[in-house]
Amino acid sequence: MEIDGGTGEVWVLREGQVWMGSESEGIADVDSVWTYARFVAKPCAIALNIQANGPQIAQPNAILEKVFTAITKHPDEKRLEGLSKQLDWDVRSIQRWFRQRRNQEKPSTLKRFCESM
Repeated sequence: MEIDGGTGEVWVLREGQVWMGSESEGIADVDSVWTYARFVAKPCAIALNIQANGPQIAQPNAILEKVFTAITKHPDEKRLEGLSKQLDWDVRSIQRWFRQRRNQEKPSTLKRFCESM
């Protein structure tokens, strides 16, 4: 399907794509969302004492990071035992590392509040 953008530009849409207006309208929408989050939602969150701090940062470890990104974010007992022997850490420390690393990927409470407002 071809759509004339009104400026002589022709946009070709594949199946499943939807025309949402011009590129400048999209940029204006993103800019207004950013402005709202920065100047309205964030001050409201601060007034409500919503904390901006994020989760505790997992200590850097190349082996655990590789397992986390390439294999699994939730290792089973067998994999935990293997990593424990390989790193000479106790299983509980490895479980804690994985929990902290998973939580790092979550947005902070302040960010979630600003996005939902």
